[in-house]
Amino acid sequence: MWVFFKQWRQVFLCCVFLFFVLLPEVSLASFGITPPYVRNTSLTRNTTYEQQILLVRGDPSVPLKALVTVDAPEIASWIEIVEGPSIALPRGEQKVSMTVRVRVPSDAEFKDYNGVIRIKTVPDDNAVAAGAVNISLGAQVEINLSVIDRKIEDFRIRKVSLADLNAGHKVAWLFFPGKIRFGMLLENTGNVDVAPSEVAFKIYDFNGNLLLEETSHIGRITKVAPYATEEIMAELPTRLPAGNYFVRFSILNGEEVKHGGELNMTIVPYGSLQLAGFGFMGLSFIHKLSLLIPLFATVILILYAIYSARRRRAKAL
Repeated sequence: MWVFFKQWRQVFLCCVFLFFVLLPEVSLASFGITPPYVRNTSLTRNTTYEQQILLVRGDPSVPLKALVTVDAPEIASWIEIVEGPSIALPRGEQKVSMTVRVRVPSDAEFKDYNGVIRIKTVPDDNAVAAGAVNISLGAQVEINLSVIDRKIEDFRIRKVSLADLNAGHKVAWLFFPGKIRFGMLLENTGNVDVAPSEVAFKIYDFNGNLLLEETSHIGRITKVAPYATEEIMAELPTRLPAGNYFVRFSILNGEEVKHGGELNMTIVPYGSLQLAGFGFMGLSFIHKLSLLIPLFATVILILYAIYSARRRRAKAL
């Protein structure tokens, strides 16, 4: 009986050793990915979509590399691993990013596509420390894509910014307004190039009680490619003098207000900042006409003079 007890005691002590010593080693050697998929259900032809995958390992004390293979025969030519098929996992780096780029060709069928991306870790340069056990770990990224015959124009505003600006100024009878530079970090959530259809400001006194001016952007706003996030700029004219103001803004996509909010705005005396204001585009309609009508009249007179001179020369011949 005593011998039997001693044998079970040894087994128990071995189990305890395995649990408290070896189990942490297995845990530290863990490897995973986030998110575990590449998913987009609103792709169109001739679009490019990118998604970042984080490669995460529990023990970054040993340099490794991740070998990446794409198993998606129907769409293998669409998919590119930006970092290449072998991604270094340096010592000390617990998280390393991998970018999957999908390029949809112009002749893609409108349907669903699936596949997997397999990732396997191996020693860097096949070098394993003496006495160490090499455990090869891996993960799998599911690919779920849909190509649709429908354009989606949509976006999300991540952040806005508003810089100080010079007040407008007069040159002769012309008034050139101040230029409001309104920055927007726009994420295109649709599948075609997109930009806000309108950026509108309501400008109040500093306390926000009295509406002083309403203005909208003029000129072109740069469009953002599908699934990309970029900083873009809207330029709005203001004829208000130097001072501090309270602004309520709206960013529209067609008739829908996609984003709105409140900001403080500072206009400084003209020339205080080394920033160019509006040129001809910022002039009022009447001031534009006051320049264009004399210009057109002069051109017409010159053309008429040339025509008359040619007629006289023809009669003389």
